[in-house]
Amino acid sequence: MFSLATLPLLASDRGAMWFYEQMDGPGRAIAAILLVCSFIGWGAMIQKWSDIQEIRRRNHAFERRLRDESAVTALNFPRSAALSPYEFLVAESTTAYQRHRGKMGSRQDIALCMGHVENAIQRGISRTLVKYEEKMVLLSSLVSGGPFLGLLGTVWGVMITFGALTDKATISMLAPGVSGALVTTTLGLIVAIPATFGYNYLLTQVKIMTTELENYASSLADRIELELEAEVRRNLEATRASAPAPLSAQPPIPQVPHSPVGSAPSSPSPQVPPSPPTSIPTDTIPGWEDAR
Repeated sequence: MFSLATLPLLASDRGAMWFYEQMDGPGRAIAAILLVCSFIGWGAMIQKWSDIQEIRRRNHAFERRLRDESAVTALNFPRSAALSPYEFLVAESTTAYQRHRGKMGSRQDIALCMGHVENAIQRGISRTLVKYEEKMVLLSSLVSGGPFLGLLGTVWGVMITFGALTDKATISMLAPGVSGALVTTTLGLIVAIPATFGYNYLLTQVKIMTTELENYASSLADRIELELEAEVRRNLEATRASAPAPLSAQPPIPQVPHSPVGSAPSSPSPQVPPSPPTSIPTDTIPGWEDAR
């Protein structure tokens, strides 16, 4: 009948040193490498998690501060300062804008300036993504390489153990060598399992931060374009205000004297010289004799 007494012992009085002593030189070297990789993996995961939290904190703080700024294009960042990713994008975009400062007077100028600004933002995004993915390659290598390195040590130990057997070999002679060989597989899994969970979690956080960065870059480009349009309007209004009033090229209209309602306007009559008086004979006038 099955009972708990028939179960194999899960614990043993043989400690880790006994298993270590059963390993040969190459096995011990592989085990040491896996232990170092385990410490490196844990350190990389903790450091990467801390970096992500710090980057997010600085990004959100700068985004809140940027809402209170009246103009993004007026900001200036020293090159020697350690900038957050959001600050770096603003610095790159304002640097591209400075090449066109004071030269915008039409929609074509805005399109040319925005082309340079968007290119600068895209370069900033690419450089920032490289920083986001730091230490991720190391964790990916530990996830995929840890089990294979442990398997190499196990295969090597088993090969050496079976190669040393004789015709009269027993299980007691075979077990120590196999036990020592399996230590490297165990260490490989100890390296790979935490690295797998940590890598998946950190990769998700990096993808979220990448999406946030792209959304921020899009809103930054929109805000800069609106500020450029406002600048063009101000320049046009200033130009119109400073321009002199245009002079009329038409000749002045002659003043016509006002005429009464209903009457035709009088036209000037030509000057006719007076005719000399004519003498009329008195004898031709009737009644002259009687009057005389």
